[in-house]
Amino acid sequence: MTNRTEELIISSEESTSPRPLRIVQVAPDYYPVPPLNYGGIERVVYNLTEQLVKLGHEVYLYAPKGSKSSATIINYEHIMPNPQNIVDFVVKTLPDNIDIIHDHTHASVIGRKKLTIPTVCTIHSCTYNDVDYPIYVSKRALEVCGKNNGLLVYHGIDINEYEFSDEKDDYLLFLGAVSSHKGPDYAIEVAEKTNQKLIIAGPVFNREYYAKELEPRIQNNPNIHYIGEVGGQDRQNIFKKAKCFLFPTCCEEPFGLVMIEAMACGTPVLAFPNGAVPEVLRGFPNLICSSVDEMVLKINSNEFPESKLLREYVVNNFTIDIMAREYVNIYNKILTEEVNYNYGNELKQNGKFTNAIEYYNKFLLSSNLPQRHKIKLCFEIADLYFNLNDFRKEREFNLKSFEYDTPRAEFCCRIGYQFLQNNEIDKAIFWYTLATQLEKPILKEEILSECCWTWLPHIQLCVCYYKTGNYQKSYTHNEIARSFIPTDERILYNKELLERILKNDR
Repeated sequence: MTNRTEELIISSEESTSPRPLRIVQVAPDYYPVPPLNYGGIERVVYNLTEQLVKLGHEVYLYAPKGSKSSATIINYEHIMPNPQNIVDFVVKTLPDNIDIIHDHTHASVIGRKKLTIPTVCTIHSCTYNDVDYPIYVSKRALEVCGKNNGLLVYHGIDINEYEFSDEKDDYLLFLGAVSSHKGPDYAIEVAEKTNQKLIIAGPVFNREYYAKELEPRIQNNPNIHYIGEVGGQDRQNIFKKAKCFLFPTCCEEPFGLVMIEAMACGTPVLAFPNGAVPEVLRGFPNLICSSVDEMVLKINSNEFPESKLLREYVVNNFTIDIMAREYVNIYNKILTEEVNYNYGNELKQNGKFTNAIEYYNKFLLSSNLPQRHKIKLCFEIADLYFNLNDFRKEREFNLKSFEYDTPRAEFCCRIGYQFLQNNEIDKAIFWYTLATQLEKPILKEEILSECCWTWLPHIQLCVCYYKTGNYQKSYTHNEIARSFIPTDERILYNKELLERILKNDR
């Protein structure tokens, strides 16, 4: 029972000091980086990548053709968006000696691949992706989507790219996806009730919604103008000159990048308190509105914070430097907390079993270590206690693995082996039978011992049932084991013996 797991290669315990990292950033495959017009995720990826390069890191950016960056760009070969194409291409072209991968795709397709390289995944939408290191962009998203399992980094912008103006024109602004969950109908209602000019800018993804719910109201009101998507200087101009930016989001908004973009230009924001809005506007809680009527009241009163205070708030809380440094801290924390199995092996090979156990135990207590790694740690520690003949502690860590996942065949076989050695046959049968009933992991790296998922529990059940005198069941399990390893001498010996016994019984 000393089978080793596939080993993870990560930073050693000694490699804890900050150093330039080799980082891969993986952007979605919808828009170039940075985006020409719409594309909040792409804008974040661009800002983060540029700042990481400025901080001295070696960065590789996977992005669609047409992207620009100070990093080394690796352009996707496919044209139409396809998550599987991203996975295949990244795996095929990944540069050597990468320290960490940062996945920004909507479904965290690289993070779900469970590569041996540590992969963090920023969850840009209000969703849950089953990955080792999810990073949410607000406390609200971490709580609602991540169930408080994950990390947190707020978005940041390059303040120098946003022109400031405290001189405003007399119009309201809605800028973003023209979709029902973003609340453009509420923005129109505000404009109707205040008799104010409203500019709506952004892509229309649902033409039916736009045609039925918005277009008639826009056409019937000369104060309301839909201008489509905007980018570059046009985007700057409408941001900095707007009297007020409306953000009547109706969904669990993960962050709301446009809010800090507007404030960076000195433009006040009025928003509904959904999703991350209370966090992003925590410095100006009076800008949060519970209804359209409250928005109307605040616009009519025209009592907004000074433009310079809005910009200073963004400078102090939501810059790319703050964002990038927080990500680097996470990168380094993950790299030092990942278990270095090579170092543990060295301790074990040198006979320092107790030291190896202490080493692994320290990482087992880490709150950020993925559960699949903690399961492997339990396997390693149980194996070390087996070598120390401390079978009580071995069982303790076999059972502890169940805290992190459903029972695994490796641990069931270990527990069954202890009962078999103690001649507690019924208990051994229970655990070995359970091992045969579990669903085998799909990912190869999650299998700690292949034999425990195939032939081993069956050959042990052959032994158990032989001891109880149930030779037919003993023979049946031996045959199942033989289907996996047909030339194994032990199984062939069992087959001959059991066939002779069964023949004589007849």
